[in-house]
Amino acid sequence: MDMIAFIMAGGVGKRLSLLTSYRAKPAVPFAGRYRIIDFTLTNCVRSGISNVYVLTQYISRSLIGHLGIGKPWDLDRIKGGLHILHPHLGYQAADWYRGTADAIFQNIPVIKNISSRHILILSGDHVYHMDYRKFLDFHLHSRTPVTIAVVDVPPSWCKEFGIATLDSKGKILNFEEKPLRSKSSLASMGIYIFDKDYLISILRELKPRHDDLDFGKHVIPHLVDRGMVSAYRFGGFWLDIGTLKSYYRASLSLLTERSKLKLSGGHTVLTVPDDNPPLLISPGARVKHSLICKGCMVEGEVESSVISPGVIIEKGARVENSILLHDCKIRRGASVRNSIIDKLSDIGAGARIGWGDPRILNRLQPEYLDFGLTVIGRTSDIPAGIEIGTNCLYSGSMKRDCHPAGNLEDGESYLCDEANILS
Repeated sequence: MDMIAFIMAGGVGKRLSLLTSYRAKPAVPFAGRYRIIDFTLTNCVRSGISNVYVLTQYISRSLIGHLGIGKPWDLDRIKGGLHILHPHLGYQAADWYRGTADAIFQNIPVIKNISSRHILILSGDHVYHMDYRKFLDFHLHSRTPVTIAVVDVPPSWCKEFGIATLDSKGKILNFEEKPLRSKSSLASMGIYIFDKDYLISILRELKPRHDDLDFGKHVIPHLVDRGMVSAYRFGGFWLDIGTLKSYYRASLSLLTERSKLKLSGGHTVLTVPDDNPPLLISPGARVKHSLICKGCMVEGEVESSVISPGVIIEKGARVENSILLHDCKIRRGASVRNSIIDKLSDIGAGARIGWGDPRILNRLQPEYLDFGLTVIGRTSDIPAGIEIGTNCLYSGSMKRDCHPAGNLEDGESYLCDEANILS
């Protein structure tokens, strides 16, 4: 295929709150054993793209460790394969990537040495299955130097995306970044194909005008005004995992029989191999409508939940409508509902997490925790018998003598060392 891919994987992911305190957004676990970036990488491989560049920046250690040399995606190659690009750090903050297009601009020397005539620019934090070969075919027939992928979204979502209005031939007439109201509901997926030489020239033209050069805010609107952009309408399931609400709802939607996101059959997602032992569900345990991964031991009750590898749920414990990430422990008699619990956390015996009034917003992050969800940060310890309400944030450790003296009411937060999520 005459196209190479650049995956933008350096975003802060502030709207995912505690989940991105220790990792970049594309490295956030999803659907038990996967990372979000696995979907984009799988799409590349299944589309015949064997030359992939991943642009990292924010807390990239976990992401880089997951990617390795690209072997799970057949990208450990002598020619082509997986390449990880970091910002060219110098003495000033401006040396970091300051926008999506700025990240590509800083890597123009890499692009110039690539023989492919087309550049596919992707986001590493989207969940979807897509054949990029069809996208390229459309681009070649569009006779424009730029094509963006768009998808129909509910009108209430338009304020979260760039929205395109098309003419009868598929050319974009108007493009608005996150409009409060719009006559169109075609959202940009943050996926673009550029003719290589045109991409280089337009970035060089626009960079002097915008230090924080961004595709959605600057490049695409500028090119639409010139009549240079076509839109490829994608008809499949697509989700931008950008907020706690979208992450939580997308995860639990996997449990329904009519889930739009398929993870088996011809839609298997490639990831790092799972070497955990088989799942163990003991006699007397109760499991209903849940996704439970290998390496788990369940002695209690689990309902409508996603349970990642290595989780232990002891006898008398109950988990419902929740997402438990790797190697968590739910001790005897503890109950967890409507919660996300990050890796290596330990919920003490008899603790009660997630009950309360969902109308009481989180006081620190009311724009993110306003729908009855409680989030427990990575490696947290919750003392036995404690109660943590709904719309709460908690990150604490008894090992470091950093935990609250009593219960946490609805909408409250206890953060031992996570002040960065508030910046």
